[in-house]
Amino acid sequence: MSPIRIVNSLVTRMILFGVVLVLLGASVRYIALSDVLRKNLIEVFSSQQETLANAIATNVDYKLTQRQHLLEQLAQTIPPSLLNQPDLLRDWLRQRDRLLPLFSLGLVLADPQGHIEVDYPVQPGRVGATMPPDADWVEARQGHSVIGRPQVDPFSAQPALMMAAPVLDQNGKVTAILIGETALSAPGFLDRVTQGSIGAHGGFLLVSPRDKLFVAASDPTMAFKPTPPVGVNLLHDRAMAGFRGSGVTVNARGVEELSAMASVPSTGWFVVARLPTSEVLALIQKIQGYIVITTVVGVLVVLVVVGGTVAWMLRPLHHAANQATRMTHGEIPIRHLPVVWHDEVGHMTLAFNRLLTKLASSQAELERAARRDALTGLLNRSLLPDLIQQGQHQAQQRGAQVALLFLDLDGFKALNDTLGHEAGDEALREVARRLQGLVSPNETLVRVGGDEFVLLAPGLREPVSHSARALAARCLAVVMEPLDLQGREYQLGVSIGIALCGGRCSSDRLLAAADKAMYVAKQQGRGIFAMAPPCEFCALAREA
Repeated sequence: MSPIRIVNSLVTRMILFGVVLVLLGASVRYIALSDVLRKNLIEVFSSQQETLANAIATNVDYKLTQRQHLLEQLAQTIPPSLLNQPDLLRDWLRQRDRLLPLFSLGLVLADPQGHIEVDYPVQPGRVGATMPPDADWVEARQGHSVIGRPQVDPFSAQPALMMAAPVLDQNGKVTAILIGETALSAPGFLDRVTQGSIGAHGGFLLVSPRDKLFVAASDPTMAFKPTPPVGVNLLHDRAMAGFRGSGVTVNARGVEELSAMASVPSTGWFVVARLPTSEVLALIQKIQGYIVITTVVGVLVVLVVVGGTVAWMLRPLHHAANQATRMTHGEIPIRHLPVVWHDEVGHMTLAFNRLLTKLASSQAELERAARRDALTGLLNRSLLPDLIQQGQHQAQQRGAQVALLFLDLDGFKALNDTLGHEAGDEALREVARRLQGLVSPNETLVRVGGDEFVLLAPGLREPVSHSARALAARCLAVVMEPLDLQGREYQLGVSIGIALCGGRCSSDRLLAAADKAMYVAKQQGRGIFAMAPPCEFCALAREA
């Protein structure tokens, strides 16, 4: 049995129906269990993620406030007498830094205008430089402690975080600004973020919404990189707008993950604890695998039991179909099929036998209808190439020429638009009847479409050109006779193109030449005929 017959077999369909039932039941179990387990696991892991995110955020906030408090205490305890003694002030900063080395890139003292006067440890080019006049610096000049924006330190070329605390005199006026700078990668600073992990592929992010920046990340490729644009990660967009909590999202790399956000109060940053949902839902995958295995077993049972039973029951049908196929291929004569069982299959076999009888009686009618124009009863355009070749062959055997007249009615469109399509159809039938009355037994009239007809005359008397003109004149006369349509007389005309060929022209070229001549007749006033130039025809014949 061929693959196509197997695919289209009723047995195959019934087996597929059983398989579909098994798969449908398995799908319901698969979806229902997966959905319930997914929701439960997401809830459990969301709680864990939020706990982790809050713990990391608390740790980061502690590290930041610890440094900020230290910086404020140092700013408050700097002896005023040292402000004008850079060397002694640097030594004083060195002693404090050794006691609490929290600022990995050192401490810096700048005047209120931002000019750096003292630093420890010494960084080439730092003393004498000017702090950038951003909003954080302006706030420090106004007497407030600030935690600046994460940025690349111009002297060490490392991503760093600056903090500033004002140094006030007895009157509360800002006399200097003490700056502490910590590299984001400094040991003991953001280690819980950069070195933390969740599962095999999860981790943490520290995000600054104000700067649209990943301040730190467990994934080194994301550290100190811009956050994704709006619309890439919808949960991230909500977090940037202030949402804190957990949810499932698809990150910028197209990975679905469970994320939880917790705020770092001192800076407005937030920590993201993220874990791919593929790890969260590993248990679901095991259950899904079990469902798949049981489904495969069920499908195999259906294939063996249902398939075998149905195939046995439908053997007569298969035999009948095989016999019918051999009949269509001509391997055996067309005949009635034997009826084995008087059931549905037997009933279908009887119906098939009756159909064979009906087909035999109507085959001749179908063949006739395929060759005829439905409206006029004339031969249709599909037979025209063969008719032209036959006519050319007859003319060539006699050493004569074949004439082809291409007729196009004049005024038919106006009639159709004025009186309607029914009147137009009646006019075409009457014109066809009149033209058919002119045709001799060896001539053929064909309707090629619309209001166009072709008259093929292979046996005109010599000279053929005179006989063709006389035939065209008769066509003009019968078409121009008034038509009785809807109780009134209506007159049509016809433009005729005549082409002659000695038997060597192709049917397409002969028809094209006559069509071209017909258009010449229309251009010269309609209601006349025109001959295709003999020299043109001779050239066409030589090319053929």
